[in-house]
Amino acid sequence: MKKLIVLALVALGASQGLHAQNDIEFGYFDHMSVGTSGGTDGIGFDVAFPIKDFAAVRAGISFVPTIKVDDEIHLKNRDIATYYPDIKIEGKSNIFDGKLLLDYYPFKSSSFHLTAGAYFGNDEIVKIRNTSPILRNPADYGTLGLLLGSGDKEYAVSTDKDGNALIKAKVNAFKPYLGIGFGRAVQKNHRFGVSCDLGVQFWGTPGLYARAKKTSGTTWEDNHHFKYDELGDDDDEDLKDAFEALEKITVYPVLNLRLTYRIFK
Repeated sequence: MKKLIVLALVALGASQGLHAQNDIEFGYFDHMSVGTSGGTDGIGFDVAFPIKDFAAVRAGISFVPTIKVDDEIHLKNRDIATYYPDIKIEGKSNIFDGKLLLDYYPFKSSSFHLTAGAYFGNDEIVKIRNTSPILRNPADYGTLGLLLGSGDKEYAVSTDKDGNALIKAKVNAFKPYLGIGFGRAVQKNHRFGVSCDLGVQFWGTPGLYARAKKTSGTTWEDNHHFKYDELGDDDDEDLKDAFEALEKITVYPVLNLRLTYRIFK
């Protein structure tokens, strides 16, 4: 038993010797850490460089693993409903961004930091397509499909030759970020570190886009922006609720935990 205790103490001392070091002096981009994070912005990987003791720059990527949701919408009072009143749909997330962030440490003795920067990359965050065909009649295959809106605001969403339509939920490709957090991006007296961040991405006004045209017109728009106030009484209630909710998500909360390892002395 005594031998085991001695061995444990030796191992603990060796471990401390590997990870605990005297404070080092930071210059400008003269050290580097690598990190991985997980949170509401997905899974992230980045590198960080210090700017003296008062700031650090982080650059990397983040992505949200694909999330799939299946649902069904009911089409009312449309000639298409004669054939396919209930349309099965599938939504898939599609979020992948680069990020460039600047941490500012207002207190030299604290790891509290203010962060500003941006996420940038994919603007199509969700893709929605039908998994049961939307067809009006054989002559319209590949052109006319799902009808949205009413009156002079009624639009037909185009389908492919199999009767499948695609609608995309889009936000700004460039998403400014502001946040606060605890933990240094590059550790001074340890190789390993832990930090957390809380902030928001500014998405702009999200919208749903599809290739569509007015049923009274002849010109197709490759990316028509459907708005909640364009929908009519005949449109599916769940679909209208989704349109209305999406337009309100102008900021996206970010909460993540980051693990770091300093690889340059």
